[in-house]
Amino acid sequence: MTDSHQDRELCDRGVLDALDDGLLVANSDRKILWYNPALARILAIQQEDITGMDLCTLFSRYLVPILDDDASALLLRQALENGASLPAHPCRVRAPDGTRHWISISDMPSPASTGGRLIQIRDVTGDLDAHHFRAALDQSPVVVFAQDEDLRYIWSYNQQLGPPDASIIGMRDDEVFPDDTGLLTSLKRRVLDTGETVRAAVPITVTGDPRVRDLTLKPLRDAGGRIVGVTGTALDVTERNRVENALREKTCELKKRMDELRCLYTITHLVETPGMTLDGLLQAVAGTLPSGWLYPENTAVRIRVDDREYRWGDPGETPWKQSSPIIVCGEQLGEVEVSYLAEAPEAGEEPFLPEEQMLLDAVAERLGRIIERLRAEAALQKSEEKFRGIAQRSFDLIVTSYLVGGLNYVSPATGRILGYSPEEMVGTAWEEYILPSSLPAWEEGRWKVLRGEQVEGLKIEGRRKDEETVILELNVSPIIEMRKIVGFQAVGRDISERILYERLREQAFDMTERNIAQFAVLADHVRHPLQVIMGVADLLDDEEAAEKLREQVRRINARISYLDREWIESRKIREFLKRYEL
Repeated sequence: MTDSHQDRELCDRGVLDALDDGLLVANSDRKILWYNPALARILAIQQEDITGMDLCTLFSRYLVPILDDDASALLLRQALENGASLPAHPCRVRAPDGTRHWISISDMPSPASTGGRLIQIRDVTGDLDAHHFRAALDQSPVVVFAQDEDLRYIWSYNQQLGPPDASIIGMRDDEVFPDDTGLLTSLKRRVLDTGETVRAAVPITVTGDPRVRDLTLKPLRDAGGRIVGVTGTALDVTERNRVENALREKTCELKKRMDELRCLYTITHLVETPGMTLDGLLQAVAGTLPSGWLYPENTAVRIRVDDREYRWGDPGETPWKQSSPIIVCGEQLGEVEVSYLAEAPEAGEEPFLPEEQMLLDAVAERLGRIIERLRAEAALQKSEEKFRGIAQRSFDLIVTSYLVGGLNYVSPATGRILGYSPEEMVGTAWEEYILPSSLPAWEEGRWKVLRGEQVEGLKIEGRRKDEETVILELNVSPIIEMRKIVGFQAVGRDISERILYERLREQAFDMTERNIAQFAVLADHVRHPLQVIMGVADLLDDEEAAEKLREQVRRINARISYLDREWIESRKIREFLKRYEL
């Protein structure tokens, strides 16, 4: 037996020929010395021997045309022409059948015996698919798994309940989920026996926490089509089931509420009937209520408010009664009572349905609100009369405006401020009296009021009847009727003189500030020449003349020091005035 170099090379090439990765060897002149069958298969080279072909020619003829990415083709061409290492990044290619694949082209360490360059072309589609598969499933509620014929786990990924993936390999369901083995095993046996796909929601309890998984089970087959196990996915649908159960309960509850709404709608219609008095309303409600009960022909109603009663039927003395209090402003004003005149068929200990008591409570509550509203409207009417008297005597401008109809009340003081009589302004829009420059501020405040807010201190410029400008300060609040904002009320005063005073005051402060600054600059400008004069005096030979100069400089310095003290006092006075807004 021999072990020559040639034998080992042939053996090695036999192994390389069996690889799925494409390999080729090129010499230093970029000529192909050898390639394996996988390379020809990947590049779709048919009936051509590429041995001796230039690398650039090979890739330009067989690889570049199938590349989807122009940038990858450019990088590859540059690397080959420059003799650089090939970029090891995935490139997308089109197979002859039109499908897309991912390949990786890279240099590999070359044996010294070849004397050239070893290049590997590898199909990495499966690696990328696996990467994307894992990235998509990671931390998601979906679990994937596979089990053999004995239902032992052979693969699992992204387990959300129970032990982690690696720890359950080789285990059965009775070891992983001991409390839920029966149903899990029966479903998987069914897949093994019939080969059909099974989907079912399976409850699983882990550490005392009940969960529900939506299982999809399929047969796992080998290359010959024989069933060798079970594969499946599991989606945690616990929260979804909880939401669905809650939705069903809400739907049932909604159906029950429909009967109540019909009765309440009738009562609402009665309330809106023009000219309906409280006595007429309560009597009509008593006649409407039986339609909301299960046995209306056997139902009697009695409504008591203060010392008055309103009846439908004759309640009499019967043990089958239910009632609800009428509350007005936190105090019980009366009650609504519903009774059966005879025992209800198929009734137990309590003949009334829970929904009927809820309806009765809703009607009693609604009646309490209606009575409260009617009393409030009466009080409001008195309050409006009182307000109108106060407004008539007020020195402030007071206007009320509705969304429909414009201004409906204008106080007499408006004539003094704007020059228009109340009769001229009623029915017009408030915007007609505002200068265009103030309209944006007014619109912003108006929208706040229409959202239910109160606006205080809104300053706008208005136009008087004589075309003069007036500055108004307004407090604006919404007008609410039946819980809806229907307009606004504005109370304001003329602040033109105050604004003028404030502007003059600011001008005076500014002028004082400038004067103080000028005093400081003047002092600095005088001191510098004085220093020069003192220096000149020191250089004079005539001591008498020098002393006269020094005396004059001292007198000027004394006067500047006095000005400095006056400047400091002026600043203190200015700060005091600004602090107390004098």
